[in-house]
Amino acid sequence: MDNIVSNSLTSAATEPFTVNEELSFEDAWVRVAELLQCAVATSQALGEPLGAPHRAVMHLVEMAKMVADRAVECLQPR
Repeated sequence: MDNIVSNSLTSAATEPFTVNEELSFEDAWVRVAELLQCAVATSQALGEPLGAPHRAVMHLVEMAKMVADRAVECLQPR
């Protein structure tokens, strides 16, 4: 993911990452879908019983992943 880099010199609380300004709209949506897939996979890999707040957050991440995947599908030529 060379389009997203860590900002080790700035405050991690304000802007922990920088996105390459040359990243296209289409590539940005693909990256969003990939990052959301990583979040879902990481949550599933933890294998611990999830509390209600964590389940709610993961539900939102999974919904966002579905929307991002649909956006990527819409970008594909037919």
